[in-house]
Amino acid sequence: MDLTNPLLNTQSYYEFLKNVQEIASNSADISLINMNDVLINRIKNSTSSRKITNLIFSGLESSSNDEKNSLSGSYLTKAQTQWEKKLVKSFNLICTELNIPLAKKRSIVEGQELKRIWNELGTNVSDMKKFRPIFTTSELLEHILMLKCSNFSDLALSSTTGLINVPISIKSFAELKRQYERISLDFFQSGLDENLNSVIEQEKHKNGVKVVEINDVVLSKEFSKTGCTRSLRSKLWSQILNVDIGNLDAVYYNYLKQCVFEFDFLIDSIYYKDVKTKAVNDDQLFVFEDLLYQVLLMFARDTHVLKCFEQKSIQPPKAFIKLKNSSDLKYHQVIYPPNGFIPFDGFSMLVAPICYVYSDPMLLYFIFRKIFITHFYKLSIISSDPQSIVGLCALFENFLQSKDPKLFFQLRKMDMQPIRIAFKWIIRAFSGYLQSAQLLELWDRILAFNSLEILPIFAAGIFLYRRQSLMSVPNKLHVESILDDLKSVKVVTILQLVFA
Repeated sequence: MDLTNPLLNTQSYYEFLKNVQEIASNSADISLINMNDVLINRIKNSTSSRKITNLIFSGLESSSNDEKNSLSGSYLTKAQTQWEKKLVKSFNLICTELNIPLAKKRSIVEGQELKRIWNELGTNVSDMKKFRPIFTTSELLEHILMLKCSNFSDLALSSTTGLINVPISIKSFAELKRQYERISLDFFQSGLDENLNSVIEQEKHKNGVKVVEINDVVLSKEFSKTGCTRSLRSKLWSQILNVDIGNLDAVYYNYLKQCVFEFDFLIDSIYYKDVKTKAVNDDQLFVFEDLLYQVLLMFARDTHVLKCFEQKSIQPPKAFIKLKNSSDLKYHQVIYPPNGFIPFDGFSMLVAPICYVYSDPMLLYFIFRKIFITHFYKLSIISSDPQSIVGLCALFENFLQSKDPKLFFQLRKMDMQPIRIAFKWIIRAFSGYLQSAQLLELWDRILAFNSLEILPIFAAGIFLYRRQSLMSVPNKLHVESILDDLKSVKVVTILQLVFA
């Protein structure tokens, strides 16, 4: 894989070159004979060198997550294309019904007013009743459940008793247990001991401070596999995601804000409605209302998000526009929204928990964007990637069946398919279902292990944890009530139960 071009366009690379020049000009002992050796030794110990190393590691890691399963790749590509057409049709229907353009330029007065209330955007929300989600999570699930692969010869990859009928590569329990070994009972876990002043917790915090000082992506991930201490979580997440805000980032952030002030998008109202009906109605998250508006409005305009579509079987939605003040009467195709992403109902819940970790709006934005580009965009695409929503659903069904077939079949007897309950948890990464502290513990592991597989594993663990109650109820209404409230669930306890 060629990492050269992406690397050359980063501020870290610019700082690295500047650092090399300073070392060369300030080192009196450098000659033409020893220049190469002296520079290499001194660069290795520099801060900019560490940043370059982190960038390279992050690039290699993201490339390893590309779609690899050719068995169902072309089939799922076609299914994704059909889904994309359905979303565009739904979007256009909303536009037609409400007689609202996809985008329009704000007047100078409107832009100035929006700028004035930027930190109080909740006051700018008018009646949202006429707007509806472009698609719901249940619609996506039904589309996935309709997928039937004609080539179903490889029964080892299929789920013969579940609802996911696509042969997709998923890991066995033995493979998962090896991969997530550091979640086992052999390792102390943050989030398990309620006494944060315990000796072990204090020792972990001291080690965490040293890890943060070193600022190495690999080391930060390894440390965080057993959870992040609360006071270090923001720094550890930033290091794991390799988010280091520089001057160029600040300029780009302000550019996105200016785009919001200048243009009014139909998608803005969809986001407003989502925040109002989901996050604001949550008794833990309503305080972040204004921050959520800021992040989502800028996110819709951020073309950097289009990186998600590179080397993937997904295409950004398109719209057609006429150029104003031009003699050209032709329609021109453009990506809309500019970030290429159409959100599902409840998408704002994937932003809200990050507000607990970061109070600085700029850092909050870039952290969310990196998590989305690395992980969360996979939660609503149909792909052969094992960590796409299709792969995660297949893993959930396979994992639960292999761990407790008796429970699985008991639920089936009651006409209850576990994936219909787990899907809403997985697609929102459990946001809004767990207590905030527990949710952050779960997300610690997602980032540290660089994997969404934690979500279906944890979902299966909830069924296993409440097995006794589930096995004793007579019908699926009682099953739903047992699994309705997860506020008392402890993440680490469940994960350790699963891998015990």
